[in-house]
Amino acid sequence: MKILLFISLFFFEVCKAQLFIINDIDGYTNVREKPNQNSKINGRIIENQVFAIDSYLQDEENKSNDWIAIKFPTNIDEKSNFLKFEGEEKTGYVHKSRLVELENLPKFEKNEMHPNKVIHQNNDTEVVIETQAFKRSDHKISQTDEGFYLIDGEKAFPYYGGETTEIKSIVFKSKDKTFISPKNFFKNLLMVNAENTSVYRGNNDESYLLFDAGDGADSYNIIFCIKDYKLFSRTITSTIP
Repeated sequence: MKILLFISLFFFEVCKAQLFIINDIDGYTNVREKPNQNSKINGRIIENQVFAIDSYLQDEENKSNDWIAIKFPTNIDEKSNFLKFEGEEKTGYVHKSRLVELENLPKFEKNEMHPNKVIHQNNDTEVVIETQAFKRSDHKISQTDEGFYLIDGEKAFPYYGGETTEIKSIVFKSKDKTFISPKNFFKNLLMVNAENTSVYRGNNDESYLLFDAGDGADSYNIIFCIKDYKLFSRTITSTIP
């Protein structure tokens, strides 16, 4: 039993993505094709956008000590009232001086934990997260010609037609402000557990809410950036490289 537990914990740590944001006075940083300043620019990371290390490329192929291999979504949805970073990912390199690891930011404490509800707190903010069994009757479910499921018209992460879980509510509270996340922010994000969440405070008073979601090959991360008590961005990135 101890061996199985060790293997499970080891597998979780290996698969857990290293998540970062940038720190750049320009508000963005360029992503390079190769690990050097003169390489072609193949993308851009903006302030408050969360992205992951490409662990295979970084460990197996990157010979630079100053440039870090990352992966970032190529599909940026700017039509909604918040930025969506999700879908197919590509790789590139960012100079290490621009990187801030999410786990190194101040972390909220989990003060209350229930099977489907968790409360995170710091000195001035409380974050209440609730999850529940997926209620099919509350959604419009359809399939594409390729067989992928859509939840209320958006690609489901992940769904195969059976029982699963969904986010019920996300609430940020301070003494004089409250932000209640509309359901369209998370209606297509499934296989979630309130207990598998963390909240971090950024350098400019923004907050990052992280879900370690999915299971096995369907493991993925959801990261919400809350800025000025509004949702600024939502990033979805795969956990297994």
